[in-house]
Amino acid sequence: MFIESSPHDKYMGVLSLSSFPKNVLDFQESQDFFQQIIFVDYQLMLIIQHEFSGKIFAQSSPSRTSEITMEKISDLITYAQSVDANYSSANKSSYEKLYFVVVLAHLYHLSSDSEGCQETLRSIKFNVKEFDSQNQADFIAYVTARYHALRGGSSSDSYSSWIDYLVNLKQYGSKSMVAANDWNDVIFKNMLVLLSSNGSSPLRFRDLLSQIFSDNACSLVAIANFAMRPENEKYILKEFRVDYISFLAELLTNKIKQAVEFPNASSDDKLDLEFVESLYESLNDISSHRPVITYFLKPSLSKKFLINMTEKTYQSQIVLLNLVRTLIDANEFDEAMGAFKTYATYVEKDAQQNKGQTPNILEVIDVYATCLYDFNPLRSIIPDSNSESKKFKYNTLESVVDDLNLFAKSLIVYLQKFTSIAELSYDAELGTFADNPLSFLFHRYNTNFLPSDKSKIVRILSKAWFSLGQFYHYLTIYGSADAGILQANISRVLLYYKNCLIINSTGSSLYLFNYAWALAQTQALNPAVRLCKFILKRYPESFKTWNLLVLVSSALEQEASSQESTAKNFDRSTILDSLVDEEKSKGEQDKYKATHVATTQLEKFIEDALNIAGLYMVKNRQNGVALTFQAKYEILQLKMTELAVWEANQGVEYILESVVEIFALYRELFQESIEDSGFNRTFSGISRAEGRWSHRPSVMDPADVSVMASKDKPKDKTLAKQRILRLSQVAQESSGKLHRTPSKVLRAPKTAAAVASKQDEELILQEIWLWTASIYLKLGLLEEAEQCIVEAETVQKPNVKTFTYLGLLTSKSRKFLSLQEYERSLEVFHTLQERYNKKAYGTTLLGMCKLFITDDQIDNSLFISSKDRDAGLIRLKNYLEQYSLCWPYGANSPELWYYLSTIYEKFDDKVLYKKALWKCVELETTRPVRSYAVCDDFY
Repeated sequence: MFIESSPHDKYMGVLSLSSFPKNVLDFQESQDFFQQIIFVDYQLMLIIQHEFSGKIFAQSSPSRTSEITMEKISDLITYAQSVDANYSSANKSSYEKLYFVVVLAHLYHLSSDSEGCQETLRSIKFNVKEFDSQNQADFIAYVTARYHALRGGSSSDSYSSWIDYLVNLKQYGSKSMVAANDWNDVIFKNMLVLLSSNGSSPLRFRDLLSQIFSDNACSLVAIANFAMRPENEKYILKEFRVDYISFLAELLTNKIKQAVEFPNASSDDKLDLEFVESLYESLNDISSHRPVITYFLKPSLSKKFLINMTEKTYQSQIVLLNLVRTLIDANEFDEAMGAFKTYATYVEKDAQQNKGQTPNILEVIDVYATCLYDFNPLRSIIPDSNSESKKFKYNTLESVVDDLNLFAKSLIVYLQKFTSIAELSYDAELGTFADNPLSFLFHRYNTNFLPSDKSKIVRILSKAWFSLGQFYHYLTIYGSADAGILQANISRVLLYYKNCLIINSTGSSLYLFNYAWALAQTQALNPAVRLCKFILKRYPESFKTWNLLVLVSSALEQEASSQESTAKNFDRSTILDSLVDEEKSKGEQDKYKATHVATTQLEKFIEDALNIAGLYMVKNRQNGVALTFQAKYEILQLKMTELAVWEANQGVEYILESVVEIFALYRELFQESIEDSGFNRTFSGISRAEGRWSHRPSVMDPADVSVMASKDKPKDKTLAKQRILRLSQVAQESSGKLHRTPSKVLRAPKTAAAVASKQDEELILQEIWLWTASIYLKLGLLEEAEQCIVEAETVQKPNVKTFTYLGLLTSKSRKFLSLQEYERSLEVFHTLQERYNKKAYGTTLLGMCKLFITDDQIDNSLFISSKDRDAGLIRLKNYLEQYSLCWPYGANSPELWYYLSTIYEKFDDKVLYKKALWKCVELETTRPVRSYAVCDDFY
């Protein structure tokens, strides 16, 4: 049958994408037969979505289906039949007849009328071979798959029906064939059910090889990969995977060995391309986690096979895009970048030859999104800054960012084209809800777009928008040249994150959390709280969301209390200023000792979160599942936030006895790695706290510094000493830095990944020691604070963080030593290893501001003259202004704007002084108990 040129070509394209025209409800009044069928199909899919949980192959039953639903189906069958009767058969095109038969048969199937379904399907025969457009080809592939799925599902001989289809299946997985792939998956699932007797006789791979369709390589690899999906685990035996991996390796090796002459222009390489597409698309659908994919097909073999295929297929786009993914899996990012640029050029040339139309545009969007996400310096370059092994070995950061800028612009164009093709809507199209950041929670933007949040098309589109948001997030931190550009980039982050959630509002905690985090950073506190609660209803084990909820709630409490007070002491609120202000801390201690504060809502949030974390840890331990490193870090940060809430409510001294809980939790979370470290758990009981103060000459011994006398310290130091000793012992056990004893057990050499993981654990412990030092600094216990810094330097080698804390420690007593530590840190921050560490850079910079502005005194000054002082302040001003373009770490720091306002006031710049001071007031009014940065991933 030849499918004639159709005025419905656009509608076919939309239907093939598992969507419907936006004005589909108007089709009920249409005089066009095809539009009437679309309306009936839409109503059918709405019933499936609302009454059958979106399961397209579902069937009703009297015991489980309500009478109202059965009546709806019956009415729709009657309506469809009346529509068909109103049009003469002679006036119906072949594809209209086929589409109508399939829709009506589906209605019979849904009502469990197998006889009616079979009779309807037998009323038409077709053998489509030629098409007028790609939209028609995709549409017929979709209707054909749906036809055969229904035919087998309503037949007493389902096996024969589906076997015939699989024998002749030529293509699977093309991104433009969304609806066809959904129905192919239905056939695959039912074949597995049949062959395995619904899981009672799980399959071996040879059971698939024994089937008639095994001669069709496309069908075989597609259904085998489908069987690997987690939801199909019960249909196969464990050895199925091993046998299939071996088979696949042998199959690809044989294809590589096949000698094929260089193709001429008229050669047909369609079979090779269809196999490549079927293999990789079905393989990629096994899991969204790439390590799972590389388990089944090693990147080395995949690369070899695809390079071989480029020689046999004129560097086909299908081959190139899969080569790009394979090279990314192999961490060969320079080669992947080159392959992607070639692919992008081919896509542009194709569009020029097709009058601006981009063939298989969803595939293009997917590849662009993958590259934009994986090439993003936040994932490709910055995490490797301290590693000898780099993902990008030849491309510089600047060249990568320049390329990504171009890729992002192209991706936006392709997304806009797809939005038009699939008739989707975002805020840009509607505008009504643009001012409401959470409009996607209560308004459905695309009622014509019915795929679930777990569907492939939704995953692709949401990933594309999220990748754009992530790239512009990188630019807000590292790539905004002025305040205008920074604000534009922040707006893009919010826009693209929201677009991601308009398409996929529940399918990913990652997408939801990042948007909530961005809302919090832009002071949209109420929407951020609502979104956090929405996330936790669906993902209660998202511990960083719990943390963010507590922090944003604390900011709201701060805002409420600020509105009650007209006067606010900004000096008292600055963290760095209060770190060593002993008299102020002592006064606050007395105040909090006399005050009893009831349990707050924040504490209840924290308690709930930690209870869930405890249950989560127990459940994983019982199931033999190790917690991810990131989950451990999130739980630890959550506990530290609890202490911050207590501190805010009851004072710093109140949390002293609870500090040990942080070390104990660290030990519990990383217990497994501690036990594997090969260190003896017994130790002498002599803490480093009783040993030498520091191996670095820049750290003073308190005994030699009379100015550090304890006039401002509590008289009884015994308790503090014992506390440090106890913390040190707990930390020693946790870090494993104990006395070695010979082991009788031969241990395998640690892998690079294991070594890196151990270093990360030590860095976290170092962070805890520095956090503990900050608590002692707030209390004016300088001796104990220094001891904590020494412990931090012992856990891991001294770095910019320990340098900075030594600067804070000595800011008043030994100013030149403090300046030396800050200068030392700034030098390190200009190296490749630390240039991206913006959070630590901010602490150093603000510490230097404190030294220059707050702690410097005329009678004991760092500066030799007023000109020298002015030069130092100008230097600070330049640093601060540059750091203010780093969002959120610099731009959202009230201390930064406070110090800038002080400098502007010094140089009599009233305009900038007023602007900076009001910015400080705005941020201080909504300051959380801890920085939102503690919710960031650890790297």
